[in-house]
Amino acid sequence: MTMAPLFGIAVFFVVWIALRSERATLFRFAHRVFDLRDRGRMEAAVGLVQRALDQGRKFPSLVNLAVETLVASGKYSEALAIPLQFLSEGATDAVNKVLVQINLSEAEYNLGRWQQSLSRLSTLDESAAPFDIARAGLALQRAWILAHTNRPEEALSAWEQADIDGLPYRYRAEHYFTHVAVLLALDRIEEAEEAAAAGADAAVRASSERNALFILARVAARQRDWARADSLCQAAAEHRYRGQGGDGLLLWGDVLTELGRVGPARHAYELAISRDGQSESATKAAIRLGLSIVPSRNSEKRGHS
Repeated sequence: MTMAPLFGIAVFFVVWIALRSERATLFRFAHRVFDLRDRGRMEAAVGLVQRALDQGRKFPSLVNLAVETLVASGKYSEALAIPLQFLSEGATDAVNKVLVQINLSEAEYNLGRWQQSLSRLSTLDESAAPFDIARAGLALQRAWILAHTNRPEEALSAWEQADIDGLPYRYRAEHYFTHVAVLLALDRIEEAEEAAAAGADAAVRASSERNALFILARVAARQRDWARADSLCQAAAEHRYRGQGGDGLLLWGDVLTELGRVGPARHAYELAISRDGQSESATKAAIRLGLSIVPSRNSEKRGHS
C-alpha cells in the first residue's frame, strides 16, 4: 500500500521558529496553503505554491512546501521535477533540505520506485541528526518503505527509532499509521488494530482523518471482515479530503470484488485512477479493469499489493 504517512511538517515547524521579514510572510503563506488543502481545494493550493516558486524566491522551506503539496495532490512526477536550487543557507534551512528529500522519497514510492525511494534516504542520517523532526521523519519513512518491501523486521527496527515527541502534534497520527503498516507486515493483526484505533484517535488534519479510515479498512480486510472494510472505505472515499488515496481506493475495489459486487468494484478502481492517476495503485487498478494503457510505467516488483 502506498498511502503517504506525512512529511509536510517542515514549513509549519521551521517557519514558526524563523518569524522575521520574508520568513514571516512565508509563514502566513504556508497557513493559507494548508487551509486550502484541508478544505479539499488541492488544485488551488498547488497553484499558489507554483506561482510562488515561479517568482524565484526559493527558500528551502518554500521548496519543501511546494514539493509536499504536489505530493499530497498526487503530482509525484512534478514534485520530482522541481529544481533543488535554494536561495539561502541558514540553520533553519538545513532541516528543510532534509525534509525535501524525505518528501521526494514519498513521491518516488508512490510512483512504485521503492528501491530508489529507500536509496534517497540512505545519505540523510548525518544531516537529519541535529533536528528532532528530521530524525523522526526519516525513521518513519524508512519504516514505511521497508514494511512494504518484505523487510518487516527491519521496518520494526526503523519505526522504533522514530520518537513521536519529535513530531508536531498535528502529525502524530502518522506515527501510529506507520506502526500499523509494520505490524501488518509482521502479521500481528490484533496489535495493528489497536495501533490503527490509536491513530484514528490522534488524527487532527483532514488528510489524517481520511487516512485513518483507509488504515482501519486495511486491518478489517486482513481480518476478512469485508463488510466493515467496505463501510470504512466508502466513508474514506466520501471524505472531503481527496488528495492521493489511490491505495485505499484500490483496496476498496478489492474488498468489493470479494463481496461479489462487480459494478461498484469497477467504480472504486476508476476512482483510484481518476484521483491518484500517477500512482502505482492506479496502475494496478487499471490492470484490474483490463485497460491496455496504464497510468504509470515506473512500478517495481514488490511483495505487497
